[in-house]
Amino acid sequence: MEKQKNLSQVENRKLDNHIKNVLDATFALPPKVADAREESFAKVRALAAQEADSEQQNDRDFSGETRDRRCGKNRKKILFRGLAGAGVAAAAFSCIYMVNPSVTAQMPLVSHVFEQIGESLDFAGDYADLAERLQETVKGIESITADGTTITLSEAYCNETALYLSLVIHSQEKFPDTFYDEDGKPMISMYGQIDFDFDEEGAIDLVYVGDSEIDGKMMDDNTFAGVIRFDMGQYFADKGVEIPDSYQVKLSIPEIVGTKLHDTRPPMPEELRAQYEAAMEENGLGLSDEEYERFTEEQKDIEHQLFNDMWNAYYELYPDRQTYPNQYDNWFMEGPWEFTFDVAKNDENVIRQEVNDLNENGLGILSVTKTPIEIHVEMPENLECMAAILDAHGNLMGNSVPGYDNTVPVSGFDTSKIYVYICDYVEYMDELKGVWWSGGYDESVKGEVFKELLEEHCLYQKEIIFDK
Repeated sequence: MEKQKNLSQVENRKLDNHIKNVLDATFALPPKVADAREESFAKVRALAAQEADSEQQNDRDFSGETRDRRCGKNRKKILFRGLAGAGVAAAAFSCIYMVNPSVTAQMPLVSHVFEQIGESLDFAGDYADLAERLQETVKGIESITADGTTITLSEAYCNETALYLSLVIHSQEKFPDTFYDEDGKPMISMYGQIDFDFDEEGAIDLVYVGDSEIDGKMMDDNTFAGVIRFDMGQYFADKGVEIPDSYQVKLSIPEIVGTKLHDTRPPMPEELRAQYEAAMEENGLGLSDEEYERFTEEQKDIEHQLFNDMWNAYYELYPDRQTYPNQYDNWFMEGPWEFTFDVAKNDENVIRQEVNDLNENGLGILSVTKTPIEIHVEMPENLECMAAILDAHGNLMGNSVPGYDNTVPVSGFDTSKIYVYICDYVEYMDELKGVWWSGGYDESVKGEVFKELLEEHCLYQKEIIFDK
């Protein structure tokens, strides 16, 4: 079953967070707009119901019973694919005001991406007074078109921990129907290399200094605005390279990749299914889930092997089905787009504390850096442990998974001080984390209850005070 498990992890790598609201209404709607919204969502609900029926039918096994376990289906992913249409409609609806000519005339999107979407980012914040517009002497704001798709670099904000780069992608053709993640954001990625002139290493694959997925939103059917975060502080600190006050960047993007709303994966050939069924019958094994639950451990091992044999044969027929990205799950926009631009570091309101506190087991904190956007806790690498970071009121920072490389956003939290708890990875993920999301506590005491739980189970703890 190992191949099956690995495949599921790759396909659903960003779908293990808790479901959040796709869009929160923050304004009263005119009657005509409200009517249009209700009509749109009525269509979305009908589409979602139709997709749910389709998914259920696809999940039927050969004998008519549901076979989610053997088909490697993930119920969370099915849910999001069913809701993706709602996400698309909500995003398009929210753009009624964004693309209104009277609004865009006052605030051109291309030079104000941070101002328009900054509060909706994973690393949210008020970037307006932090970022600088990217310009060149001759061309002005960098904009390159390749094969009908134009990428325009907008603004940059850089401090000692990260570089945030905003951009706009505009396609002459309508963007393909795209899968939306659990946060209601289209899953669009940028692959390529980035080269900093202060580093002798040369061009670096984007996946090593950032998340290839672009954090952003659709502004209309043809336009996507987003931000890429490059985790420069950690990357260059590990190499002993200091980030200068200003530097030049070369960014090379060969392609833009999106996740399809509807995948086009080849179905399991009937011949392979028949071979699997025949082998099960030869071993006296039934095909329904009810029968599987009565299998002995030995019978389960036999079934797992037969299942693997079927899927291995499938992958021999479709070898690229195991790669990412691939033609079945993804759409592509081909470049290349080549950019060169200057960046000035802005360390305003950046606080760094050298801690250098380790216990007898080598667990602890080396330093903590707080910026207007994020907090990064530097600690010795230990794959068997993970850090939970709480704000001054005991609220878990970093959404459902604490710490992206021990880095958490500060927006919405009281960061006058933080609490850092290093826990056993398995215990935290299997037992402790669930308490925060259980919903069984009043919000007024939830933070304190969770804080006490971590204090009881953690392997190391530390209070860091920023504002005295």
